[in-house]
Amino acid sequence: MPSQSSDSAPERVWLAVEERSPGQLLIEPIATIEDSVLTPVQTGCLAGAQTPDDFSAKYLQPGTKYSLLFGGASVGDALVGEQNRAATASLIYAGSLKIRGQIRALATNAESGGFRTASREPATAEQRTSALALAREIFSEHGIPESLLPRVRAEYVTRTYLAPSPQPSLIGSFLLDTGDNEGLIHHLLFIASQPAEKLQPDLLWIHLSESETDEEVLRLVDHADLFGNGRDEVVTKLVSAQTQSHRYVVFRRTRDGAHWEQVFKTEPLGCSS
Repeated sequence: MPSQSSDSAPERVWLAVEERSPGQLLIEPIATIEDSVLTPVQTGCLAGAQTPDDFSAKYLQPGTKYSLLFGGASVGDALVGEQNRAATASLIYAGSLKIRGQIRALATNAESGGFRTASREPATAEQRTSALALAREIFSEHGIPESLLPRVRAEYVTRTYLAPSPQPSLIGSFLLDTGDNEGLIHHLLFIASQPAEKLQPDLLWIHLSESETDEEVLRLVDHADLFGNGRDEVVTKLVSAQTQSHRYVVFRRTRDGAHWEQVFKTEPLGCSS
């Protein structure tokens, strides 16, 4: 873990983990937590001044150990490897979890004693069918012509339990490639539950592109009890084609417990230009 003085509690930090290229993992700091407040670790890449060396020296030193979480549960430890850029580093992980493609995870220096059994798994064929039907219904409600709805496809659908709810949720991301000369691609992500017979969205994010450069996509990183209060937050990654950058966005349940609200968003990170 990052070094700490003996008379102070470790600063809790959360990081995102994903596959950079086949067989290679990437780790990137998201935020720290103190007094139940999320504070961005990085300075946005569109800002006039950046101080990336500060957080790299603190959180991305080679050999730094973090607990890897998937579906809210610990799946082993991982070590920071070589720094790729000031804001990211490679990650060395030899556990059983296969992080690749749309399967991402979270990492933290928080103590793992209270972590639960992993609950996240691929949706069944029946659940994927229900989720796809809901996605097409949502696109239709947002003005997509019926003739284009068969083009909607699921990028990823996972079934998981979002603490403290005893009922499972489906988290799915979907895209619609219009296939026309404009080359528009629309994206959708939702968290859905099934309190009755019909699947219904508890969180809905949708972006209908107006041009090729207007494309935005929100994808699941993972969920975890970020604040240690027994309630899960959902961490996502918002990618922009226009700025060639991404943001991390965190959602938590509203007070009624039935819906979700955004509680945190980083500045644009990882700009390529």
